[in-house]
Amino acid sequence: MNDTSDQRRAQRKRATAPIPVVDVFKNEQVIGQLGNLSTSGAMLLVSGAPVHGGVYQVAFTLPDAQHREHRVEIGIQEQWHEPAASAGHFWSGYRIVSAGEDDVRAIDEWIGPPAD
Repeated sequence: MNDTSDQRRAQRKRATAPIPVVDVFKNEQVIGQLGNLSTSGAMLLVSGAPVHGGVYQVAFTLPDAQHREHRVEIGIQEQWHEPAASAGHFWSGYRIVSAGEDDVRAIDEWIGPPAD
């Protein structure tokens, strides 16, 4: 079994409300919306094609169980992208390459317990 199949087996949660994603190094510019998230990766709907294999530092806000907002800041690396239905937008898959302990906890809590 390779690392890619392990990453794809991670439980994912789809964003059901808009969650803007910003590029930390580009003055917090919104680069897209969170599509889904797992402990190992994320799918984003981005405006403009990402750099193949590009590494980004991004941030977004997730609610916790008490409905408080937690800013999550992670490093991600582009794995794939394809054109979306909306002109100039792309669905893009990323592997999480760095995350702090608080960010990992916030992601775990947002995703919730594993489905049976």
